[in-house]
Amino acid sequence: MRPKFIVYCLSAICLIFGLKGFELNKDIQNTLKENARQSESSIMEIGMCFDWYGVIIVNSVIKTSHGTMTPAEMVDTLKEESGYKDEYLEGYKKDITPKEKEYADFVFSQEEKINAYVNELITWAEKGDIEMIKASIPRMYDMTDPTIDAINNIMDTKMYYNEEQSEILNKKIERFSDFICTLLALCFVMSICASFSKKCN
Repeated sequence: MRPKFIVYCLSAICLIFGLKGFELNKDIQNTLKENARQSESSIMEIGMCFDWYGVIIVNSVIKTSHGTMTPAEMVDTLKEESGYKDEYLEGYKKDITPKEKEYADFVFSQEEKINAYVNELITWAEKGDIEMIKASIPRMYDMTDPTIDAINNIMDTKMYYNEEQSEILNKKIERFSDFICTLLALCFVMSICASFSKKCN
């Protein structure tokens, strides 16, 4: 087989390898973006909702019941933080993975109940009805505790998901490294063949 023909064949193979490498590189970038998105969803979205259900509501009710927070302060806190919570939950919806869907559905179903409860708290606080707020504490924990557990499960699931994706990413990077080595070898062979191609003129 003549060297010039071999060079043409190797050039075509290198082109195909280059296109394949481009696709592989894009796949790696997409995996990295997905991992980053899931991490952000865990920390900045559903993770922030943990504060709403586990800290802000509970803290407001307990402090108001014991007189260390005024009803007016409670109303301001619940209204302001509720708006942030709505943004976090809305942002979280786009990043729900199949394995966490059951927990997510539970959180959203609880959210309807807790939202109604928060509206009641605001109404009682505006009326200055501390006794009703205090009497609702057991009911509050019945709603917030399982919701917090579900959020913890979501965050754990996302962590395991990212670990799985990281393993996949490492394999893709190894493939890309092998690919580059093969491409360099082809280029080296093509260079040698090109050096003898003048014999075919």
